[in-house]
Amino acid sequence: MQSRTQPIRVMLIDCRPLVLMGLHDLINARKPRMEVCGQASTYAHALDRADQLRPNVIFFSFFPDALDPLDVISLLARRHEMKVLLLKGLYEAVPVARAIDAGARGVVLAEDPTESIIRAIIKVHHRDIGLDRAWAGGLSNYSAAGQVRVNADPERARYSQLTLRERELIRAIVGDPSAKYMCIAARLGISEHTVHNHLSSIYHKLNLINRVDLLMYALKHGLASGGEPPDSTWVEMD
Repeated sequence: MQSRTQPIRVMLIDCRPLVLMGLHDLINARKPRMEVCGQASTYAHALDRADQLRPNVIFFSFFPDALDPLDVISLLARRHEMKVLLLKGLYEAVPVARAIDAGARGVVLAEDPTESIIRAIIKVHHRDIGLDRAWAGGLSNYSAAGQVRVNADPERARYSQLTLRERELIRAIVGDPSAKYMCIAARLGISEHTVHNHLSSIYHKLNLINRVDLLMYALKHGLASGGEPPDSTWVEMD
């Protein structure tokens, strides 16, 4: 196993040059903790490069290609303990549950703050799974209809730490999952910077990675309405 003193070697897979450039600069700015070891803009090239480079974490995007992205994720996840981290745009229709079934270890929203993306890389690298474990476990029951059964697991000690303002922010996000942070800030009468600060605090208290994690956690534990956690809930995926 790689020592924590060695850099986390990250490989990027995306067909968009600007996305590759942005992630490359973001990750390499965190040297020596992590570094980009390679990148690919086609899935065939990605498989070859992954075999050569053996990265610790692979940033993976869905895009049109001759190969099926789910098959590629499955191949990458089985090779050399590579951990696939899915990069998804807020408005992109990506089969997240099927990607997790194929072997992806976590999901990062492209619109998330840069520090959340960095934390996701670290968390996925040093842990077996980068998603909330109860949600990830429920994804294995993903059905053709696109629904996931999520069993409730009360965590009052964790979410009781949330302030009233943080709970209000969670309800705003769950009420409109596609809303931009700027719109949420205007709705709550706070600055966008304050929204990001509150989200960082929420992620830390609940041990989450990003907005996708938070949405699933809120629905599972009844934080959307501020009530008690339900016995179970159905979460619609993609």
